[in-house]
Amino acid sequence: MAETTQLTAAVETAPPPAVAVVQWLITGASEHDVLEALKNKYPEADTRKTLAAVRHHFAAEGQPDTDALRGWVLASYRELYRRMIEVGDFDGARKTLKNITEVSL
Repeated sequence: MAETTQLTAAVETAPPPAVAVVQWLITGASEHDVLEALKNKYPEADTRKTLAAVRHHFAAEGQPDTDALRGWVLASYRELYRRMIEVGDFDGARKTLKNITEVSL
């Protein structure tokens, strides 16, 4: 839980240009596109500090708490299972149960 709090705090304290760069990269922007967008949308931003904040964000994302991640996956699968049963997708529900079993073991 402490790791999640640290990550949330890191994201919340990141400067607005860093938050924008993260979104641009996630949606497939190239390095050239990012640098141009930073220059146009955040001309006052320190590019080096912004990119350092982005690297820090991605580094933190790459080291999740495995127990928390497994818990999130299980909770998500349970929700999918519930919805599939609700709409009568029993084959999908069966596959979801198989996935839950694989993650749990």
